[in-house]
Amino acid sequence: MLTEMINMIKDIFSPAIEVTGDTALKTDLQLDSFEIINLIGILEDKYNVDINVNDIVSLITIEDICNYIANKKSPDQII
Repeated sequence: MLTEMINMIKDIFSPAIEVTGDTALKTDLQLDSFEIINLIGILEDKYNVDINVNDIVSLITIEDICNYIANKKSPDQII
């Protein structure tokens, strides 16, 4: 899932930096609040999960997002 998410972020935001699991949304990718909310919506649709608005502030890196989604889904649902 991590590789798929990294590729998706590269496609959507075309960052000038190398994107890894440790890449931070705000500081490294310099995404603003609107872009983060847009990304969260895309991820909710793609992975069929609901990401609680209160949890978004704790999702700092791409790996944080992957772990959050993995914990929300049952093992047979993880792509």
